[in-house]
Amino acid sequence: MSGDLHTRRNWTRSLTIVALVAAVAVALGYLLPQSSAETDRKYLHNTAGPVLFDHKAHALMADSCAVCHHPLYSATLAVTCEDCHGEEVEADEFSHSELKEIHGTDCSQCHEQEAGDDQALSCRQCHPAVQQSEASVNSCTECHDDGYSPAIMDHDEYLEIEDHSCLGCHAPGSLSEVYHTNCSNCHLEYSPERFTQADGEVLCAACHLR
Repeated sequence: MSGDLHTRRNWTRSLTIVALVAAVAVALGYLLPQSSAETDRKYLHNTAGPVLFDHKAHALMADSCAVCHHPLYSATLAVTCEDCHGEEVEADEFSHSELKEIHGTDCSQCHEQEAGDDQALSCRQCHPAVQQSEASVNSCTECHDDGYSPAIMDHDEYLEIEDHSCLGCHAPGSLSEVYHTNCSNCHLEYSPERFTQADGEVLCAACHLR
């Protein structure tokens, strides 16, 4: 009988210790700082079905914020060609589009960020829901008289004019066009097996949820 009592006491003592350890573990769990996985996931709503977008994941993969948030960067150069390449390279040896291709469209390698514009803008602030015009560049005569033509200055000279911005000459593409062009090109380059159908066409359901 005393053996049974001894065994019962050992079990009670063991259960008490287990309960105390569990209580301490739970208490510490509340007291210690929580290490939750940080995400910046949001739903982009549109008529084709919402898209679940993880901003942080994309930011880690992009070469720079300027790849998507190009309006944040001014026409003012942060560096000159000579700063990186020495005197053997001059800007006028290349067109602006060629420079963009060389540097992988990373505008921040050459351009300063606009003062006070360190927050990402909504794409809708520049890109309309519907394309305003088929032309990607506005006609000079929309703002100037008939005697004005693009041949008067080169592209860099236009950028140096005070208060000139890209939107002064370039008509922004529609929101859907911008998303489809930028997102699809990147997806097809880095993960075609996930974002295409068997015939190679873009798989809409890979992004758009129904």
